[in-house]
Amino acid sequence: MTTRDLLRANHEKILEQYRSNLEGLLTLQTTLIYDILPSVVDELGLGPDASEWAKQWLEDTSSLFRISRRNNFTRSFAMEAVRKTLIWRFSNLWPVGPSQSMPIMHCLPGWVRDPFGRPILVIKAVSTNGDSGTLKARVIQTFERLRILMKHFVAEETSGPQLPTLQYIILVDLKEFSYKNFNIDLITWIIREVIPRFPGLLAGVFVLNYTWMHGGIWNIVKRILPASALSRVFFPSQEELIRYFTRLALPKDYGGSLPFLTQLDDPLRIHEPPLIIPHKQTSFSPSPSQPPAFSSITSLSPTSLLNPYFGYPISSTHGSPFLHHGRRRKRDLLRTLAVLLWARWRKFVIFGLLIALGTLTFRRGVRKDPLFLRSLMFPQRLIHSWGSRINILS
Repeated sequence: MTTRDLLRANHEKILEQYRSNLEGLLTLQTTLIYDILPSVVDELGLGPDASEWAKQWLEDTSSLFRISRRNNFTRSFAMEAVRKTLIWRFSNLWPVGPSQSMPIMHCLPGWVRDPFGRPILVIKAVSTNGDSGTLKARVIQTFERLRILMKHFVAEETSGPQLPTLQYIILVDLKEFSYKNFNIDLITWIIREVIPRFPGLLAGVFVLNYTWMHGGIWNIVKRILPASALSRVFFPSQEELIRYFTRLALPKDYGGSLPFLTQLDDPLRIHEPPLIIPHKQTSFSPSPSQPPAFSSITSLSPTSLLNPYFGYPISSTHGSPFLHHGRRRKRDLLRTLAVLLWARWRKFVIFGLLIALGTLTFRRGVRKDPLFLRSLMFPQRLIHSWGSRINILS
């Protein structure tokens, strides 16, 4: 199978998966926004700015599709994966600070695509010297910018009948790369920690200017990559590269007819994520002339037959029930289970307690007074005996 045939087959497969799973994906998206997100925000003690920022990510249908696809479109697995990714994003991307550009990466203009309509990225592999923490932060920000740019491309395409663009094609230029620049720890971290947070974003990788000197590096990298990723890494010759992309989709740096890479516009620099500075939530009291917002809210018992979330106390605003989120949800469920258990078994529990109490009383009576057992059989004699003792003492 040629490179074009393989990439065409993968392209058609992912579009068919998107088409067939879109309805379930939109349902999942609603659950994530109105149920999972408030729970995570409450659990982490975050404010409305963080909630709105995370909601924008959850509204990115293509990102949710890629996560669901990684989890074989199993709803429970996808939901848990999104929740973990959401927490990871709060830890690594929030608050949104000044964007740190990576000069080694360049995105060709939006109108330049591969034969199947995918945007093209060019990465010039160079030295990775520098602080490890700074490099990792830049890598994460770069992947986030790629996600945002892809979302922008999808937004531009929604006006037409065609399915959205879901993946990039990457050209990796090894011309200035050498073994002494190789950072295996960083590469391993990217493959195992970052890419799973942005799954399915890359459709294929074309490695350019590959020589025998890079063979040792590739032998190390291919041991880290999964088999599915290995099948999408190509080492084309100049002729094969032009045959796949055509000269109209390549800069002059790689034998194409477009201007040199440094002379082309870069959408990554145009669509940078906005800077967000979280602010403290200020409290306010409603004016006397304006009724409180919660005046129309009614609560339902956890065990009410009208409660769609049986076991959890909910509130209903204008007929739309919603859960109270946070750690107390587990406590609410345990409380409801205890109430149901008591309602079902209370007669047996009370009966058992009475028997246990009677048995304990009987044993203590026998142990303290030898006449106790006989008194049960001969109560008149016991009364006479106790009366005689009282007369002697008096």
